[in-house]
Amino acid sequence: MLAAALILALFSVSAGWILRESFQASILDRAREQLKLQMFGLIATVDYEAGQLVIPDTLADPRFNQLNSGLLATILHQGKPVWKSRSVLVEVFPDPPLSEPGQWIFRQVQDQSGKNYYQLSISVYWEEDSAATPYTFVVREWDQPYVAQIKSFENTLWVWLGGLVVAAIVLVFGLLNLGFRPFRRLASELNGVEQGRQQRIDRVYPQEVMPVVNNLNRLVEHERSMRERYKNSLGDLAHSLKTPLAVLKGLELESPQTWAQQAQTLRDQVLRMDEIVNYQLKRAISAVPQVSGQGAVLLDMYERMSKVLTKVHSDKTIQFEQDIRSGLRMPWDDGDTLEVLGNLMDNACKYGGHRVRVSGRIQGGQIRVAVEDDGPGIKDGDEDRILRRGVRRDERETGQGIGLAVVADIVSASAGTLTIERSSLGGACFLIRLPLRLLFRGRHLPPPPGSARPECAR
Repeated sequence: MLAAALILALFSVSAGWILRESFQASILDRAREQLKLQMFGLIATVDYEAGQLVIPDTLADPRFNQLNSGLLATILHQGKPVWKSRSVLVEVFPDPPLSEPGQWIFRQVQDQSGKNYYQLSISVYWEEDSAATPYTFVVREWDQPYVAQIKSFENTLWVWLGGLVVAAIVLVFGLLNLGFRPFRRLASELNGVEQGRQQRIDRVYPQEVMPVVNNLNRLVEHERSMRERYKNSLGDLAHSLKTPLAVLKGLELESPQTWAQQAQTLRDQVLRMDEIVNYQLKRAISAVPQVSGQGAVLLDMYERMSKVLTKVHSDKTIQFEQDIRSGLRMPWDDGDTLEVLGNLMDNACKYGGHRVRVSGRIQGGQIRVAVEDDGPGIKDGDEDRILRRGVRRDERETGQGIGLAVVADIVSASAGTLTIERSSLGGACFLIRLPLRLLFRGRHLPPPPGSARPECAR
């Protein structure tokens, strides 16, 4: 605010100086024009008879006829005065500069007492005069009236400019104070969030500030969600490890006959604890709605996963199909998108036949992604069960049973849903629905004019 006041003051001083110089130049122009008029009047009264100038005793302007009137006239010939107006008493001035006939010379001069005058001179020839030296007409006017006008203008100018500057500074300070008031309230609310007095920023702020408020609320929710996820993951980890630890505590290692059996039990429980830890780690770091940054391009992730799974399931002839909107981005980074898409496509390869189809569309304010296979599908009533940790679609298949649970956690953390339906291919269809606002939060894609959603079955 101090910088704004200084800039305003400097600008006003500069503007005042420019106005003063302009006014002073206009005053000088007016003085020159006034002296020209006086000069024309003087020359008009002069006659030339018998080789001499004839000038009336009384001139038209009464100031030429009064002492100390401030308006003086002199005619010189060959550098010597040949006539003076009655207003000239004893004033002594420097000789006017020589000039070409018809050339006006305007300057400021001083008399012997130090008074300043504006002086205008011109050299004139008379046709009847055969002399080679012209007559020099000189008119002088005291500059005090003009200086008084300049000073009066300066005083008025600086008073008004000073008042305007003070008023403008007060106005600027007032507007800045008013403009920063929402930010002071925002800082107070942020302090309340930091100290735990409130959960989010609740007040309504001006339109220009609301984007900042919304981003801060998302950041606070993001941080709170992450802390809650870490807390829950640690609690679940501790709870999940109780059973394997209890089994380990019950091992009987005294009898050599049971060592082989106990060793197998030990390996199983260690493997189970490793699976539990891996699951909780993935769950803890799984994606939440992104606050900023670019989301992963779904088509690129599909192409990467299809190449990998073609090699992994080389014992099957898998035909991968896609119907993904070009440029569609997910509200996650590459790692989380690969985690979701990879688990779903891997399950489709495991439990399906020979066809896997991935679709991606936007419709109805949602991002919709479907992964389908041509396998036997999911039994009615098992849809919710297989999304739980440790449950596999087919117990005969290898795996830990945590992949779908991790997918469900990532989707749920993004305020989305994961449902299992019947695919038009004959098998299962895992359908993900995510709010479109997550996509526009990072401005990854322009709003679509409308597109059909990926249907699992028709």
